[in-house]
Formats: sequence, C-alpha cells, structure tokens
Amino acid sequence: MFEPGNYEFGLKTGDLSEEEMIKIFKKANRKVAKWLHDSRIPRGLNMLKCTGPFGCSTPDAPEPEYDHIYRFSHSCSNLFIELYPNQEKNGFVKFLEDGIIWNLHIILMEGSYKLSEDDHIDEFGARVLEELFQMLPCEKVLIRKTALGEDWI
Repeated sequence: MFEPGNYEFGLKTGDLSEEEMIKIFKKANRKVAKWLHDSRIPRGLNMLKCTGPFGCSTPDAPEPEYDHIYRFSHSCSNLFIELYPNQEKNGFVKFLEDGIIWNLHIILMEGSYKLSEDDHIDEFGARVLEELFQMLPCEKVLIRKTALGEDWI
C-alpha cells in the first residue's frame, strides 16, 4: 500500500481522544518492532511532543501556530511522521474538508539500513503505516502524495 514518498492525510477522528490516538500509534510501533525483533528499533515509540516555533511551508507563509506537534522517527528507520491539529490556535484551518481534526504528514524513504540480505529493517516503515491505518478507527483522507525528490509545497 505504501511506497516511498511524501503523504499528507486528513484524519476524521470524531470523538477519538488525542490520548487514545497516541496509544494506537504506540501499539502499531510495538507490534511491528516485536515482529522485526531488531535492536536498532526500540519497542517503545520514539515520539516527541514538540511545541513551536514551527517552520513555514513557503518562505512568505506565516508561521503555523499549533499548541504542539507530535514527531515520530527512529534513527535507523525509513519512516518520519508528523501528527498535528488541522486547526491552529489562531483559527486557521489547513484543510477545509468537514470532519478533519488531525493532519498526518508521512515521509517514507527508500530503505538503506540493511546489514544483510535477510535483514528486514527496510520493511519497518511500510509495516508500521499498514498497522497504524488498520488500527485507527477513523476515515483517512489522502490530501496529497508526491514521490521522493518531487517538490512538496
């Protein structure tokens, strides 16, 4: 389902709480890390809850005003995720489609961490995303997708 590239999804989470959603992220990571059984990928989720300042999407765009953004990555994985609210503190809504509460920005890179032919670490990112999308009980709206190396504006 997931190939290397940049993805942006709107999540229509309804009454799913932020805490419940983060538990789902942690559970998906834990399940795939257990399957992979590789010391380079910790079973605990390496997710940071960051507060601003946040970067602008273009040089002339105003800086986003989020309370926080969750950032997920592992040093030896091909996956980077940002989870952030669809509405900023100043009232600006990024995606206008009704029901989108959270935005999920995903970067799935080409694998390059294999130590041998039977090393499965390059499968980590795609498997985590598959688990995550199966576990999240909400509608996921693909907003945009680009291949690696294409402009992401």
